[in-house]
Amino acid sequence: MSQITLLFPGQGAQFTGMGQDLCQAYPEAKAVFDLGSQVTGRDLAALCFEGDEATLAKTENAQLAIFAHSMAVTEVLRARGIAFEAAAGFSLGECSALCAAGACTLEQGFALVAARGRLMGEAAAAQGGAMAAVMGLTPEQIADCCRQIEGYVLPVNFNSPAQTVIAGDPAAVAAACARCAEAGASRTVPLKVSGAFHTRYMEPASDALYAELEGFAFADPALPVYANGTGEPIPAGVDLRAHLAQQMKGPVQWVKTVENLVRDGHLLGAECGPGKVLTGNGRRISREMKVKNLQTAADVQKFLDEQA
Repeated sequence: MSQITLLFPGQGAQFTGMGQDLCQAYPEAKAVFDLGSQVTGRDLAALCFEGDEATLAKTENAQLAIFAHSMAVTEVLRARGIAFEAAAGFSLGECSALCAAGACTLEQGFALVAARGRLMGEAAAAQGGAMAAVMGLTPEQIADCCRQIEGYVLPVNFNSPAQTVIAGDPAAVAAACARCAEAGASRTVPLKVSGAFHTRYMEPASDALYAELEGFAFADPALPVYANGTGEPIPAGVDLRAHLAQQMKGPVQWVKTVENLVRDGHLLGAECGPGKVLTGNGRRISREMKVKNLQTAADVQKFLDEQA
């Protein structure tokens, strides 16, 4: 049986009905949702299975829903003897990766994500900000375009060689999109988000999360977990409380992450949770890494059958 690298999606992957078929098919998945509801005091099954698009899009809801779905898939795989060799996650997904790697318990993971989503939502409401995806230019070209704009805007999410997300002040983001178009971008797309995540606009949330995690007992991950900020494995002994606070306002180096996973020989990935963004981006970054998309009960069962 192959060892797999766990890959976890970030905010934006949520959809109505997410995880419902998993909970119907696998008791381990239902147990994750039940535990999350107990920890957070919220009915996560109702949120994920019945929540409409607008409800699920709220930061505090999206992050909890995606984490629950991601960990449900993970626990189904774990219970059936699938071996994990590394983990990485996009933004919120880094919390999922750390939890899956044993840096915190599942109960702690739900408490962490509930606080993270709430604080980021509050910061976005207070600080404002905007984000946009730019396609068809290199990250260096996009950074150069941003530097030409008055106001606060910078590249923050390096999704694939041909797609980078910029964020900052709404007027500056709009101006940077126009400049990128002039420079030859094939497309610019404003993102439907409530704020400028992974920028200095998240500093209030970062500071508040650091305070809320006081006394939170983290362990060194049992697997290599590749960090958003560097694309490299998080070293043993790192202060994960400070790391998670910084991660909210720092960049997501997903291209480097996938390249370094390949460099280190982690060539079979499983995107655990809603959506197929990481599966698609993985193909664009490296043809060497094969990524299985595991979001439905049918996806999971097919993968388990292949590994039998």
